[in-house]
Amino acid sequence: MQKWIILIVICVIIIIGAFVVINMDIETEYTPEGEVEEEELRKTLITLYFKNKETGELGSETRLIDSKELLLEPYEKFVKLLTQGPENEKFEKVIPENVNYSNIEFKNGYVNITFSDNLLDENISDETRSLMATSIYYTLSNLTEVNGIRILVGDSVIADSGTGFMSDLTN
Repeated sequence: MQKWIILIVICVIIIIGAFVVINMDIETEYTPEGEVEEEELRKTLITLYFKNKETGELGSETRLIDSKELLLEPYEKFVKLLTQGPENEKFEKVIPENVNYSNIEFKNGYVNITFSDNLLDENISDETRSLMATSIYYTLSNLTEVNGIRILVGDSVIADSGTGFMSDLTN
């Protein structure tokens, strides 16, 4: 009789052990709601600086863009975004509508941006030009290799962040 009891206890232990082992081996499979696309993995935050409509001072606007857009011409991409204007309604553009850039080059840590002669128009104040230069400088400072900017009209440097000099543009 004792042999039967020992045999039954051993069978119960084997059955319980098998049940535990089987349940432990079951893996729960994770199924994502949506597939993460390659473009979503390349997103990066950038900061652009625009004029605050209420205070008149520069304020920052953060955007999420595809970092692939910054690979070939990062300086031009930033200036183009500034030219297009803010997405936030509390800000306004700092680069006047009739002012266009014709050339952007990076040289010796400086981004040299050549603007059209319209930047020298009398209806554009020195304050507007100064705010524009500061906005471009702050925005391009997102890029670690940028030490400063130079704003040019033709061959003349009218703003240089390295010297802190903003020439009298009305003369």
